[in-house]
Amino acid sequence: MSLRARVLAVAALLVAAWFAPAPLSQAAGAPAVVEIVTVPSVPGARFLFDGRSYTADQQGLVRITLPVPGGQHRLTLVDTTIRQPRRDLTFVRWWYPRDHDQDNRTTLTGITVRRNVRIKAAFRASYLVSYSFVDPAQGPVSSKRVRRVEFRGDNGTTATGDGSGKIRLRGIQAKVTDGTLVAKHVTYTVQSVEVDGSNVVQMNHQQFLPSHKPTVVVPLLLRTAHFSTRDFLFGTPVGKSVELTYPDDHKRTVALDGQGQATLEDLARGHYMVRVNASGYSFERPVALSRNQYVDLPVLTSLDIAVVVAGVLLVVAGLFALRIRTRHAHERSNPERGPA
Repeated sequence: MSLRARVLAVAALLVAAWFAPAPLSQAAGAPAVVEIVTVPSVPGARFLFDGRSYTADQQGLVRITLPVPGGQHRLTLVDTTIRQPRRDLTFVRWWYPRDHDQDNRTTLTGITVRRNVRIKAAFRASYLVSYSFVDPAQGPVSSKRVRRVEFRGDNGTTATGDGSGKIRLRGIQAKVTDGTLVAKHVTYTVQSVEVDGSNVVQMNHQQFLPSHKPTVVVPLLLRTAHFSTRDFLFGTPVGKSVELTYPDDHKRTVALDGQGQATLEDLARGHYMVRVNASGYSFERPVALSRNQYVDLPVLTSLDIAVVVAGVLLVVAGLFALRIRTRHAHERSNPERGPA
């Protein structure tokens, strides 16, 4: 074959290759994958993609393969509220990078898939948390004594409960970080526990994660007070009881033993008023209970008052007698100045 013939043949091949139809995979594009990610992971979450039902796997994922990329697609969340044994989940928003105008809707429309696409469905998770109370010796404290409990999350929310021992707290919420959507675990602190009108915990001292810890044991700052009564002058035990006024103004009467003593345990730290029920004069006095302590309660009894009065009378009588004696002595030393 001549050189000219070979050149013409090569040119013909090039022209044929240029105008030949492309393979099907190139003409239609390679298969694309739509990945739906639940945040946090929500196994069993149900979706409709172009009317077809899909369920998230154990990792909370749905993968949909599109043989032919392109077109307009529709994604719908079937269940906006999902209840599980330990938590309740509520749909919050989508994260579809190409279009944030539909983030808060339950259905995304106009989804275009040219290549692989990842769409996130974010949920807010709340957890049922059980809480109980113990004293400094780790003994149980009756929840009936607790009137109010306050928990504060690092997301700025505050939740209050009573002594029932059950509360539902937001444990996970969606947060945009570094240009994507992530699940943030909320940390809570025990702010206050009200017992008898006084806060018996250190604020912000105890932390916990509802998403990790379904039970919380709260140590309470409860104290012991030892009351001891005595006669103000003679030091002997006096009184039959003491009356204690609590920080919330309710009163309690406690019997004294033969030594004039009484011990009260598991008292809330705070300010009290105490008075001895005894004959005589016993004024009400304040007691600031911040630790275990002994409280001395002297009482001015009727006998003390009688002794004091008698002493005063003796002193007065002695002074009067001394004055008379002094006067008589003065008169004897100056007879010329006798009585007129």
